[in-house]
Amino acid sequence: MRSLSSVWNLLVSTDEKIRRQLGYWAVTAGMYLLCTALLWLEVSFGEAPRQATIWTSIVMLGGLLPFFLLIRLSARLSLRPSQLALAQGILAIICTVFFYALSGPARGATLSILLVVLVFCTFTLEADKSHSLSVFAIGLLGLTMAALPCIDPVRFPPRLEMIHFFIAAATLLVVAFLTGKLSQLRSHLKAQKAELADALARIRILATQDELTSLANRRHMSEVLADEERRLRTSGQPTCLALLDIDWFKQINDKHGHDAGDAVLRLFAGQAQGALRATDVLARWGGEEFLLLMRDTSLDDATQVLGRVRDRIALACAVELPHLPVVTFSAGLVAMSPGEGVAAGIRRADQALYRAKSEGRNRVMFAYS
Repeated sequence: MRSLSSVWNLLVSTDEKIRRQLGYWAVTAGMYLLCTALLWLEVSFGEAPRQATIWTSIVMLGGLLPFFLLIRLSARLSLRPSQLALAQGILAIICTVFFYALSGPARGATLSILLVVLVFCTFTLEADKSHSLSVFAIGLLGLTMAALPCIDPVRFPPRLEMIHFFIAAATLLVVAFLTGKLSQLRSHLKAQKAELADALARIRILATQDELTSLANRRHMSEVLADEERRLRTSGQPTCLALLDIDWFKQINDKHGHDAGDAVLRLFAGQAQGALRATDVLARWGGEEFLLLMRDTSLDDATQVLGRVRDRIALACAVELPHLPVVTFSAGLVAMSPGEGVAAGIRRADQALYRAKSEGRNRVMFAYS
């Protein structure tokens, strides 16, 4: 059963869009087969020419496999669904007109196939292409109906062909108008869906990311810390937390303005993030305070990480914010104890941070158990 499923997926793809297009192709193939069978039935009744029917059948059925392959390989060939739909629509219209020309007295009924073709194309084509396809169908049908009475006036009475044409043309124009409106509605709904998806993506980002610094926000960091606390219960690996606070940030805001303060926060966040490892997580914890999680890290390694952060910020500040004093930070660093909750670890880091600020700032203080 699994092998059959694998073969089926290989045949029709696992891509939902391609499968949907192949579903349309299957319906079209069924219509072609039915039309071919009816045409050969008319041949058996002596109402349709055999030789012309052979060539028409070859064109109708021979076009199925190439279009199947084009749809199946459309992603690799960079073919858009609208391109394939337009090509299939043109072929279907040509085959239908040939079918009409070869059929017997009941040929008027075959014109309804043109309506089916246009309706199917509505699901893929834009309104202008759907209108163009309708104009092509009316034009080809008009030329054919004008030529048939000249070739065989007995079999194709001019008055009857004129009636057929006006009925078909009027019907196709109405269908073209309606399918055009449906295409416009489909495009509008598709655009709305894309806008909603973009808005949802932005909302998800805002729910987890600080807008000013693009770091994880406190809410998202709390979720990360909860997962880390569960992991610590079983891993036993050393993990460090550091609470960082930008020195004299209030003075920067008061003296240079909030725009300068925002610039300092952005610079701090960008440079600190660049100095971290892939497993480290930095979040804006509140105001000018940041929380750094360093998984599977000893106190010595964590101290080196904070040293890299300090050096990067000092260099960047001299280049990007030369009018401001060099940005420094104080930090409280804690190694999580086995079985210790994250909240307790943050409290110890906060106490160490307070000592760092009390003893002159621009330093890292350890919080021991």
